[in-house]
Amino acid sequence: MSRKRILQLVCVTASVATLLWLLARIGWPTISTALSRVGWLSATVLFLLALAEGVFDGIALRVVTGPSLSTWFTIAVNSAGSMLNLILPWESGEILKGGLMRQTLGTSQAVSSTVIWNYVFKISRPAFSLTAALLAVVLCPKTPTATLSLVVVANLLAFSPYLLLRFVIRFGAAEKLVKLARHLPYLRRSPEHWVDLARTIDKQVQAFWRERPWAYVQCFLLQVVARTTGVLNLYVGFWAMGMPYGFAEAVLLHATMNVAEYVISLLPARVGVGESTAFVVFRLYGLDSGMGLVLYTFLRVRNILVHGIITPFAFIGRKATSGDAVAPHPGNE
Repeated sequence: MSRKRILQLVCVTASVATLLWLLARIGWPTISTALSRVGWLSATVLFLLALAEGVFDGIALRVVTGPSLSTWFTIAVNSAGSMLNLILPWESGEILKGGLMRQTLGTSQAVSSTVIWNYVFKISRPAFSLTAALLAVVLCPKTPTATLSLVVVANLLAFSPYLLLRFVIRFGAAEKLVKLARHLPYLRRSPEHWVDLARTIDKQVQAFWRERPWAYVQCFLLQVVARTTGVLNLYVGFWAMGMPYGFAEAVLLHATMNVAEYVISLLPARVGVGESTAFVVFRLYGLDSGMGLVLYTFLRVRNILVHGIITPFAFIGRKATSGDAVAPHPGNE
């Protein structure tokens, strides 16, 4: 086993163990009481919110790919990637999304569509989160000004990945990276093929805004709508578990946790890390950290279940569409 795998295994074990330790510290009777308060109505609303997030993000991906893929199949592909991202680190689900679309779209369009969706996501997500942070400044006057200022500044810095990716795309990074990677055995077999493919991907990504501006706007707006479910999850979750918090706390927590997610995404573990972070953030704001941990654990399990229900259709749809011809797509010529 490689050192990387050993490190990841250790980190995953440590994060899950920390989560279980924190839950045990809260007390299983307390957790059971909190979960028993979640009635059918609130559970249904929370389920529908998770479904709505996946649907809007999936439709945003469908806007990027064009008519070559069915809307339902694209939603299922997005759910497959999202479920993997809930469990594994380093946005591993994006690779899966590209792989599932490759058989129908072809390699270049599948990769470029995934890159474009993530490119827009890297501006829509911090844009909504920054709005939430600014709203929290107004709605949470009792929170120390220094803390609110730090959250706003952190959300401004959250635009950095978008700016970096924009710089990388503008300079045709895919082609340059492939040229640098020619020494790898797999690429060395047909270097010109991979360079041509990378050049095609660069052109497709660069041409997206120029040739399809309305699709860019649609993708952005759909992703923003999907992000609103983050605040609503907390607001409904407070009500469902009988927590004495409202919309103001939901907005503040969403803006803070969104920034924390950027750091979490760099760690070699997923499950347990976000929940433990929520425990710390709730305590930072003087809220019930134990109930915060229970809520975020509940939402994690719910997300995995919802995406787990939809994900199999990505593989069924893949078989059904694998023989289809790739439809012409703007920017592919």
